[in-house]
Amino acid sequence: MLALFNEEQQMFETTAKRLAQSIGIANPHDLKTKDRELGWKMLAEVGLLGLRMRDEGIALASGVEVMIAAQALGETLTPQPFTSAVLAGELLALAGTPDELLEELAAGETRYGLLLDRSLERLAAPDEAGAVAWDVEGAHYALGLINGQVVRVSLDQGFEPGHDAADLTRLLLHRRATTLPPQPIGTPLSQEQLKRWLALALVAVSADIVGVISGAQAGAVAYTRERVQYDALIGTFQAIQHLCAEMLVQAQAAHSINCYAAWAVDQLDADQALLAARTAKAYAASVALPVTETVMQVYGGIGQTWEHIAHVYTRRALLNARLLGDESYQLQRIADARLGAQ
Repeated sequence: MLALFNEEQQMFETTAKRLAQSIGIANPHDLKTKDRELGWKMLAEVGLLGLRMRDEGIALASGVEVMIAAQALGETLTPQPFTSAVLAGELLALAGTPDELLEELAAGETRYGLLLDRSLERLAAPDEAGAVAWDVEGAHYALGLINGQVVRVSLDQGFEPGHDAADLTRLLLHRRATTLPPQPIGTPLSQEQLKRWLALALVAVSADIVGVISGAQAGAVAYTRERVQYDALIGTFQAIQHLCAEMLVQAQAAHSINCYAAWAVDQLDADQALLAARTAKAYAASVALPVTETVMQVYGGIGQTWEHIAHVYTRRALLNARLLGDESYQLQRIADARLGAQ
């Protein structure tokens, strides 16, 4: 693989970061005042929602481009449901959904979230106890799975907002009552297709983690260049320097591992791609909370308040670490694959 982004990918990264800066969250107040509909329209207009649409069976964008976009949006805590939209689009494409549905998704007209089990480790069936619809801001449907068959369930009935969600930037709905009958979409997915989708999903979530910890760390470093204690910038204190250096190492390591996994999504066979993605998610999940908690330490007292952005980063990282399995879950699956568990 090429370890560096090519020229087109570099340009795409620049565009994604500019967009993320314009629609992201800068402080907790933005969570209530930011125009999310405008941000959603911007995501659709630049084509980010349709990254995995097919042209003669070939995805328009690779796993690397999905990673670049997810990481850029994670850095600014962008609240629009980009990740669920792209992963829903991939599910629909793999299932052979009619082009009209995919075009509606790419244009931002029809919104989809993901239906996950109560542990957030896998796609769930609509009638599963404790199922939750994740990343469903403004969504019409959530996509679930019944014995390999992709199904969509309307969010108009049976789902209520969860009051215990850690992440303040993305909406989580709990299944509380009987839902409307699920609608099968396309043809059942093969095991290879499910593995390929899961690999992309793990890469996207890991990229969001990398973006979150990178954005949080960058903010903390900027603060050390402004905050004065004992007549000196706190960035001159060796203890603070060590904390910031360790955070940088962990963020860059998570990014490097995920770059390989993103490349593997489309270039390696399904088993190898999934193994690479599990490895990336295991490491990213293991550093998500330590880095964001260290960020709060660097900020000092102000970083522990509700009025500061630090806890918003921490809460998003906390949920990201659990999505589709935390580090312990991934490491167990990696061990099973390596040791050939029966």
